[in-house]
Amino acid sequence: MRKASIPARPGIYAIRHRTEGLLYIGKTKSLRGRFSGGHKAFLWAWLDKYNDEDVRIAVQFISYWENPTLLLELEAIILRATEPPYNVQIPTEG
Repeated sequence: MRKASIPARPGIYAIRHRTEGLLYIGKTKSLRGRFSGGHKAFLWAWLDKYNDEDVRIAVQFISYWENPTLLLELEAIILRATEPPYNVQIPTEG
């Protein structure tokens, strides 16, 4: 997907694999801005040797200005219900 084809709108997004299913859930105020520099889920999918043709972004637009807490609440609900593998926290060294 080209950067210009991703809308600069707020929303919930999912990184999905064709056969493995949901890999990552996130929220953002700007989908285009969030993916402009790549995304860690794509790096992890590459490290897991997934074919890039099998990894996709799914989005649901949310009217952020009408209810800014909705993004946070929806993300939390989806995370609890699905527990995507790439949403785990990586411990930092130190």
